[in-house]
Amino acid sequence: NGLDGGCEANSDVDPILKYDRNTGEMLANFGAGLFVLPHGLHVDDDGNVWVTDSQGNEAGTKGHQVIKFSPEGEVLLTLGEAGNPGSGPGQLNEPCDVITAPNGDIFVSDGHSGQNDNPPPGSTGRIVKFTKDGKYIKEWGRIGTAPGEFRTPHALAFDSRGRLFVADRGNNRIQIFGQDGNLLEIWTQFGKPSGLVIDQNDVLYVVD
Repeated sequence: NGLDGGCEANSDVDPILKYDRNTGEMLANFGAGLFVLPHGLHVDDDGNVWVTDSQGNEAGTKGHQVIKFSPEGEVLLTLGEAGNPGSGPGQLNEPCDVITAPNGDIFVSDGHSGQNDNPPPGSTGRIVKFTKDGKYIKEWGRIGTAPGEFRTPHALAFDSRGRLFVADRGNNRIQIFGQDGNLLEIWTQFGKPSGLVIDQNDVLYVVD
């Protein structure tokens, strides 16, 4: 409704819908009441569903989190402090996307407002890395235009070599990193890249 921080803030509708890829039959639906603005979606190799919640509600009770679900919708793990945005090791602030590496490490792109001309105080532009159990490892990046900086890291993807592609939406580019945060390449042939998928043949698809 937009009045309490996002479209899902007061909704009892399930925002996550699972369909049979061949028939279109709905297999599961879940997540009602847990999100303010469900934004980024990732399904890992075990079928678990990861969703970022990129806003918070006025009451400060939910939002600014990543929630991991089983394929049936059971909550397995949460990252961030519900309704409490920040840049501390256990906090997130408008997380945009999430992805998991083959070893289970979790990468979150954090900071949706960094693309604004005047980002709100406390806004972030960073990649945050966690263990598979959700323990903070490290982070890199801040709001800016220099190499390794971000103006809204909007989407994430891995190629077959394990390189992390980041859609740096506000800077009209894709930045490519190693999993320890070392910058490898910057590609600038884009408008505002918003979504990324890399297929099994290492073909990159960009919603731009």
